Amino acid sequence: MSNVLDIRNLELGFKGYVGFTKVLHGISLSIAKGERVALVGESGSGKSVTARIILGLLQELRAARITGELHFNGQDLNHLSRRQWHALRGTDMSMIFQDPTSSLNPVFTVANQFAEVLRRREEKLTDSEARARASELLDSVHIPNPARVLDSYPFQLSGGMNQRVVIAMALANHPSLLIADEPGTALDVTVQAQTLKLMREMVESNDTAVLFISHNLGVVREFADRIYVIYRGNIVEEGPTEAVFANPGHAYTRALMSAVPRITGGGIPDIADTSDAFLDPLVSHSENKS
Repeated sequence: MSNVLDIRNLELGFKGYVGFTKVLHGISLSIAKGERVALVGESGSGKSVTARIILGLLQELRAARITGELHFNGQDLNHLSRRQWHALRGTDMSMIFQDPTSSLNPVFTVANQFAEVLRRREEKLTDSEARARASELLDSVHIPNPARVLDSYPFQLSGGMNQRVVIAMALANHPSLLIADEPGTALDVTVQAQTLKLMREMVESNDTAVLFISHNLGVVREFADRIYVIYRGNIVEEGPTEAVFANPGHAYTRALMSAVPRITGGGIPDIADTSDAFLDPLVSHSENKS
């Protein structure tokens, strides 16, 4: 399998009024076509800034100092102009953010926003063509009555419905790479489980590579093929998901696993030992409540 994304020795720092703060310390990772890779770590470990560098967002900040190799589908991202970065986002690479409601513009209907996304790939798409395509995509994420949703504003829809809309939009232009930054964290656990199952089905049908960013090891175990563990801007462990769970080599990885709440008694399986797609997201719920 050829790699969709290759990162080598990525470093990030920010120049402040006093001194220089280093955030990433030589990150290296790769994702093959159709592969689901998780980047796991606590808040502030460097997960989201890595994603934003891949999307070319932090390169626009004057205070940011970025070095290292970034290759996407064989293309050197370090030599792209701002216009070329803009052309990649929403077409060949796309992102799903934590809060689906805040990802959508509240003053435009879903149909209008879908049309804008689809025209990033096909500029001359008519309104009727865009609506027909959007309706098909909403149907593919199991949204009943797509016409009603298209005519709705995001605030008129539930969080789960908005998340399905966002997933459909992110995959609308058949990207090679999908970055999912804590998707479903803002949703209740049952909707989160449904969302992750749906996202897995969609990326498999499109053969899309995924960088899945999360702190939730239960969800990661269910979703990812491989795991990178990041701690204070360093990759401290990586490997196939089951191998890392079976024999974590780094103390930080073991600490993350020991922090996973366990539910026992009353016939409820231990979360750490079950692969049930419904039970694993309960870990996120417990962490959010704490």
